Amino acid sequence: MEFKLDNSFNDNLALFKAEAEQNDPECAKILFDNLHLLDVTGEAAPGRAAIGKFHEAVLNALDALQKAATGDES
Repeated sequence: MEFKLDNSFNDNLALFKAEAEQNDPECAKILFDNLHLLDVTGEAAPGRAAIGKFHEAVLNALDALQKAATGDES
């Protein structure tokens, strides 16, 4: 996929989401369900704490997905 320079950030994000959903719907859902953690209002970029929360949330969701796929209830 190619981002379109004339598109807004949200329009290109929607293009990326559609592409990701075609490639791996479960991982795309995890990514977009947790993407809001990186949206830190009033800051130029998310800090280490926000990025850490995002990584932790994605890792937990991937672990849960793996456990569901293997039937692991631990």
